[in-house]
Amino acid sequence: MKNKLVELVNLWAKYEEENADLTIEDFCVKFLAENVEKPIHISDTQGIPVDGQLAGLIGRLNKYASLYCKKALEHVGMNNIDDWVYLISLHDMGTPKKSELIYEMVSEFPSGIDIIKRLVASELVVEFPDEQDKRSKRLKITPKGIQVLYESFPYMSKVGEMAFDTMNMSEKTMVLNILKRLDNYHAGHYKNVRNAEFSEAYELLTSH
Repeated sequence: MKNKLVELVNLWAKYEEENADLTIEDFCVKFLAENVEKPIHISDTQGIPVDGQLAGLIGRLNKYASLYCKKALEHVGMNNIDDWVYLISLHDMGTPKKSELIYEMVSEFPSGIDIIKRLVASELVVEFPDEQDKRSKRLKITPKGIQVLYESFPYMSKVGEMAFDTMNMSEKTMVLNILKRLDNYHAGHYKNVRNAEFSEAYELLTSH
């Protein structure tokens, strides 16, 4: 038992050296993923590599979730998940510039502007001049927007159950930690990758 503990501590030290921000949760997920007794069999779907299958599955799961969200948001007068995500992010951010909100949402600028226009037209958001930069506009959620947001929470909570209720809490926690780590990684590179050519983006994201 003592040797096993020493081995675990040494492995923790090795992982931490490779990633200074490693949390206990990250370590446990990484350890389990690399040390399962029986390798998990992943079918080779028509020669598609694992990375490709992951990308495809994430895209499919996003479509399922978007469908459930659209049905839920009809109860509060909204018809797509993008508007709702923008609204809740704006509520958390306070009074950001348009560009700041769009960047936070990892959106293309034209599509972000279209979403903001819909929210303003629905009187869920107001825009006003930036006192420090007259060329920019800032945004703020309205009382109506806050009311719609809070009315949506019970429905969106049910969407979470619809999407993830087949997993137990341990599975949900593990998936959440993995996805958080993946999101943190891409968020840290997003600024440099956003306007880069594909070959440069590839090098930036695969040189770790």
